[in-house]
Amino acid sequence: MKKITLITSLFCSFVAFSQALDTEKAFADETNKLNDISRLLQMAEENLNKSLYTRHETVMKRLIKLRPFNPDFRLELAKSYALQNDKSAAYNELIELQKAGLSYVIGDRKGFDNIKGTKVFDYIEDEMIKNGQAFGEGEKAFTISHHYSGMLFENMAYDSKQKRFLLGSVRAGSIYQYTEKDGFEEFIKPSNPATGPWGTIDLVADNKADVLWVSSATLPHYTGTTQTNFGRAMISKFKLSTGELIKNYVTANSNKPMLFSAMHLTSGQNLYFVDAFGSDFYRIKKDSETVEPLISLPGLASVKAITSNETESILYVSDYEQGLFVINLKELKVKPLIQTGKGFIAGISDVFYDQGDLVAIQSGVSPVRLMRYVLEKDLFLRNMFPIEASHPTFKSLGNGLLVGDYIYYAANSQWEKLDPMGRLLPEQTWEPLEIIKSPTKYMMEEHEQQQQRMEEIKRKRGIK
Repeated sequence: MKKITLITSLFCSFVAFSQALDTEKAFADETNKLNDISRLLQMAEENLNKSLYTRHETVMKRLIKLRPFNPDFRLELAKSYALQNDKSAAYNELIELQKAGLSYVIGDRKGFDNIKGTKVFDYIEDEMIKNGQAFGEGEKAFTISHHYSGMLFENMAYDSKQKRFLLGSVRAGSIYQYTEKDGFEEFIKPSNPATGPWGTIDLVADNKADVLWVSSATLPHYTGTTQTNFGRAMISKFKLSTGELIKNYVTANSNKPMLFSAMHLTSGQNLYFVDAFGSDFYRIKKDSETVEPLISLPGLASVKAITSNETESILYVSDYEQGLFVINLKELKVKPLIQTGKGFIAGISDVFYDQGDLVAIQSGVSPVRLMRYVLEKDLFLRNMFPIEASHPTFKSLGNGLLVGDYIYYAANSQWEKLDPMGRLLPEQTWEPLEIIKSPTKYMMEEHEQQQQRMEEIKRKRGIK
């Protein structure tokens, strides 16, 4: 009788275990059909709060499948493994972050108790702390008084003839100039909000044609935004030398808001930009009077920057969530720059083509940093390394531009101090805007030599 009872008990346990496996498999199957990032993040939090760590792991793996270059998701997956006491898997995820030069506070982070205090964990923590130390030769280029910080300068251009920096105000729609001799002063006054141009979103200088291209829009941050003009956007053409308005390029009336950004002027003087709300790319060819639709990429919902190679055969596009993409301009075909899914290239807010490579402002990782991506034949990523990280003035990196062998950028953008309506948050104050310049090839030779040594070691060991 006891034997029958034992067999019955074992059978019931087997059935219950099988049912549990079936339930988890069904959950995984349904999760792997989802593409909604917001929904998946909500599911991850819900399962974490309910201590359903296996399901939390399943959701995080799906998020990583959809956003493979996001280091925050990999850190969360490491936590999921740690909560399940899967030390080896947790270490592997953390080591990948550490090897990529990233730095996250893990010693005080909740969820890692099962792996804390081990030699491996202590090693990873120490190396991440080292990754967070200052690196590079960035120095102050100039400072804008805190009295102007509320003007919200989103982007800069450079006039190489008059050796001046131009900064556009999202708040007022005016454009200011900075020179070493005369300091900071207004160059182009605000326009009529009824007709535009409006709040300055982006600007780029064409010294050859004596043209300043400006994109503007009626965001809530712009003081001239009304119910009548809200959601409108335009591209404007000014005379660079005098600030005289030459022409406004206005799109046809649309039922949806538009925001033209990520302006890029090629060496052939063709202007590219994107509607950030629709992921539609446009072009104004040299000497053209029309805006030409180029390509629509709805899968890229967070485009921050565009640049091109010297021959203008390729556009490089930075999507803040998904990384770097390449557009073949002849065939209008798109592919990721990195197709392996390895490497953390999300969080890039600005990118530039520099003598065959890409230089990027990576503001969405820890530590915030500037990176150089070494390309081969303009299409293949051969190496990557930091050129600036954890500078003492770094708070929230703004956009920048290349001038010679330096990248100029805002070290402490004021945008994080605002609410969605553009108002200063409680207990926040404006501070001087620090413009930093960093050499684009810092320690490049050393990094290249190290890469060659690693390739030689792999060759000798037969590692592909």
